[in-house]
Amino acid sequence: MLQSRLIVIDLAIALLTGGGGVAGAWLLRRYTSLSALNLYGLAVISVVALGAVVAARWWTAVIVLLPAAAPGVAGAAAGRRWRISDLGAGEELRNHELTRRWIWQPAPARPDQGRVYLRGQGELVRERPWPSAIAYVSMTSERDRGPRLPLGDGQHVVMFGATGAGKTTTARRLIAGRTLAQHAALLVLDQKGDEEDVEQMKLLAAAAGVPFILFDSQDHATDRWQPLWGTPDGVAARCVEPVRQSEPYYYDALRRHLDIVCKVLHASDRWPPSVPFLIDCCQPLRYPSILAIAEQLSVQRAQLIRRATEHGRYVHSPQGLKDLAGGANRLEVALALAGRQLVTPRVTGDGETVAVRLVEALRQRAVVMWRTHADTMPDEAAALSVLALADLHDAAEQAGAPWTLLLDEFGAVIKMAAQRGVAILQRARSHGGQVVVITQSAADIEALSAQPGLLASLTDNFSGIVAHRQTAPESRDWLAKLMGTRALWQQTQATDGSRHAGRGSARRVREFRIGSDVFSALRRGQAVIYTPFAGDPAIANIEPFVLPQQTPARIDPTGRRHACEIAVHAENALPDLAPTPGEENHEGLRNQEIDPEEL
Repeated sequence: MLQSRLIVIDLAIALLTGGGGVAGAWLLRRYTSLSALNLYGLAVISVVALGAVVAARWWTAVIVLLPAAAPGVAGAAAGRRWRISDLGAGEELRNHELTRRWIWQPAPARPDQGRVYLRGQGELVRERPWPSAIAYVSMTSERDRGPRLPLGDGQHVVMFGATGAGKTTTARRLIAGRTLAQHAALLVLDQKGDEEDVEQMKLLAAAAGVPFILFDSQDHATDRWQPLWGTPDGVAARCVEPVRQSEPYYYDALRRHLDIVCKVLHASDRWPPSVPFLIDCCQPLRYPSILAIAEQLSVQRAQLIRRATEHGRYVHSPQGLKDLAGGANRLEVALALAGRQLVTPRVTGDGETVAVRLVEALRQRAVVMWRTHADTMPDEAAALSVLALADLHDAAEQAGAPWTLLLDEFGAVIKMAAQRGVAILQRARSHGGQVVVITQSAADIEALSAQPGLLASLTDNFSGIVAHRQTAPESRDWLAKLMGTRALWQQTQATDGSRHAGRGSARRVREFRIGSDVFSALRRGQAVIYTPFAGDPAIANIEPFVLPQQTPARIDPTGRRHACEIAVHAENALPDLAPTPGEENHEGLRNQEIDPEEL
């Protein structure tokens, strides 16, 4: 009787220790990089030892060895079954199993100090900590644990969300972190012209202790902008870019004409020209004055004089007059930006002619804002967007200072300035910039630009994706695919009528990390935040960033030249120079009438 009880107790202990062996094999598989093959040797030793004492009829030893051998045998049996299952799963689970190591091999070194483990349903999880080299701003009240967005050169972020979903709150928190923590200049291209946005940018400038500059063609108190600076070639290329986008027919003729005009102005010390002055100079009826200035240059400029003279033959021709007159008119529309005051230099108290140049504004870490009024003036908004992006592209390379560009209503920007918008994203890292893009729907970019595949190519440039509420099925599906999938075991059960028949199977399937329907259920202020280099997407309640009420530094309209301004050539129009002897044909050009219908 006692012997029977001992056997029962021994078997119960063996079952318990065997269960412990299975649990150990489960932990080994889930949370370590050790292979189940490590358990096979222990199981073989245990079975051989137990078989030897049974063969010798040493029952006392059997009672002792049975609980001791059970963990190794049970763990090896369970580990082998799971190993075969993982190898049969294919894809990353098979590769993970094949890379497991023997116990005497060193653990794999992970540069990112991350962790790889298995979760329920065979999901392989690659847990990566936030890279120590990348600064961040927490988007929630959980400063160290909540979802984050990256800060730094080239760490571009795109934000999607319907009107009223909370995109502006998210963007303000991000740009505040970049401006205050990394002392970067901020440039805002605002398509809506919202007064609240202006006030918030003023508060941010005041909090950072930097100047605030506002470019607004509809505001008489606007600061003055000097987008024409640099070499003659660079100025000619930059100022005709808005015409290239809207009127490619006039681009080639106007580009060549402006190249000569800018070189003559530069050689005659009329540099840099203000926008009104350059518009006046590029009028074909003013070319005799340009040519007269060229002919007064020194002999070292003989080649330029010859080019200007030869170009005059084209300007004098009916076709040249027609093309250049039409191009000059469109250039005036593009550069005057619905009001010359924005691009007309101001006169300081001591008589100096000055205007803001982005190179100096970037070096001063200023907050610079353009209001384009795209709803009421779409053509002018398009020209201003193109010119601002072209100016920033050149200024960032020369300034050598960190900056952030906020592109609101990015779909409209891409429609107006697709090439420049893409160039800014692709080259900002080398120029010290971070771009924050805001658009209502993922479908806007391709729909407004009429460039299929543009959104997918742009996505590779983004280090952070923020998705607020999206209702369009196409946008929700695209975001779900963007944020990736995970592989799981899916169980199926056979049924017999209305009951399970007790039979089933398992297959490997993929499901979205964030389901498509999640994006339509987000509340105001909620967003899905995804940083591809730092793990899975997560839903966050965005914490608004509150700035103290302060007044920022502004440029005094009548004061001395500001640190963000440069001296600009004072003339607003060319002198009406009489033609030199032998050049009466220039006078015929002045008196030639132009049929408005031909333009």
